[in-house]
Amino acid sequence: MNFRMHRYILGRLSEVFAGLLLLPLLVALLYREGRTIVFPYLITGLISLVCGFFLSRKKPPKRKLYRRDGLIIVAVAWIFFALMGALPLLMTHEVASLIDGFFEMASGFTTTGSTIFTDVELLSRATLFWRSLAHLVGGMGVLVFALAIIPGIGAESTQLMKAEVPGPTFGKIKSSTRESARVLYLIYLGMTAILVLLLLFGGMDLFDALIHAFGAAGTGGFSNKNLSVGAFHSSYIEIVLALGMLAFGINFNLYYYFLLTKGKKWPRSEELNWYLAIVALATLGIGANILPQYLQRGESWPTALKDSFFNVSSIITTTGFGTVDFVKWPLFSHIILLLLMFCGACAGSTGGGLKVARIVIGSKTAVNGARQSWDPKRTLPLRFDGEVMEHSALRKVFAYFFVYIGLFFLFMLPVSLDCGSFDLAFSAVAATYNNIGPGLALIGPRGNYAFFSPFSKFVLSLAMITGRLELYPMLALCTLPSAAAAERHLRRGRKE
Repeated sequence: MNFRMHRYILGRLSEVFAGLLLLPLLVALLYREGRTIVFPYLITGLISLVCGFFLSRKKPPKRKLYRRDGLIIVAVAWIFFALMGALPLLMTHEVASLIDGFFEMASGFTTTGSTIFTDVELLSRATLFWRSLAHLVGGMGVLVFALAIIPGIGAESTQLMKAEVPGPTFGKIKSSTRESARVLYLIYLGMTAILVLLLLFGGMDLFDALIHAFGAAGTGGFSNKNLSVGAFHSSYIEIVLALGMLAFGINFNLYYYFLLTKGKKWPRSEELNWYLAIVALATLGIGANILPQYLQRGESWPTALKDSFFNVSSIITTTGFGTVDFVKWPLFSHIILLLLMFCGACAGSTGGGLKVARIVIGSKTAVNGARQSWDPKRTLPLRFDGEVMEHSALRKVFAYFFVYIGLFFLFMLPVSLDCGSFDLAFSAVAATYNNIGPGLALIGPRGNYAFFSPFSKFVLSLAMITGRLELYPMLALCTLPSAAAAERHLRRGRKE
């Protein structure tokens, strides 16, 4: 364990965090929100800058990072960003406690979109912007963002990207990890800028367009309207955001290879085909199920199909934007949405959930297992994207499934003490653990998490970070005390 390198990298991240706070500070100044809003962001930025200076002023002589180092740094960094991000909200008195602020900013950086605010339209413009900026930075990853702009972190940064980039596999698109991070962020920010322009064309003002583009890009779902996207009453905006969410749910490596061929050839991706097929089937299934309700209210079938497509796109990409209250939809639609919550988007995207790749690999393994039970002597290699998967890769996928299920129920146990029904406890953990935001019952698209106890909010905040980092970084952090003790014992033995 290279603890000196931990300190150095966290110091550099603290400096990056201070730079991010300049943006909501600028928003507060532009909208003349007064010293009660300006000072909290200024003070937090200064605190972060000073911490960063003292932590990173001395470069460690030994800079090599191992796998566990990368996992622990990533976990600590995300907790640090959520805690520091909560300080301005606490100092502006827009949240009642640090736990509330931690929940809100953990939701922001993990792109979950769950909120404790009962009326977001009462918040300052700076805070609204800060919450959504957290989506933009957290969507691609706070470490990926830092690696793209921080000089002085070399080949060891590969361990950081491996720990943070979602999906069953990790692949650099450039020989340099830093160059890979830069390319990914350029594509990401370019797509976000296009989405902002499309929303402006639909009649949104610049502030609203930035808020909702950041939410769609990071697949987070924070809005500055209590009715979310439904407040705009615009089919154009809903369709643009639905397509935008789907686009950000696709593996960003595919966009790079598409640009590499100058748009002449789209890379082959079995996961993408399954992703689009799931969206199409879910949209048609929910659309047919809710159609009688819409016809009874005098609404047309295109409206039912539009609402179905928007909410399917919002849930499978784990964004959480809302146009209608799907809690009022039939049970069949609820079950489809719940399945989509666990499915999630593609690996290497900004979406959460298990990821379509793992679902496809697990399904193929189950089918092969059934076929082999009929003919035990038959050998059936499992192919994904045209290549035979190694047994070690399959073991990793199934190990992830078991750890995922175990942690899900571990989070659910304490949260259930706050809930009067199974569906509320289950959907609260499903919505936060999979970084979706809205759940069912009281935490639907028109609800919030304000009524949970401070302890449950803390547990759900950890669930958000654990789900976003795909489990292992937070598990590695839990082993930090034993790792530190082993390191001290080893040093003591060397001295003797």
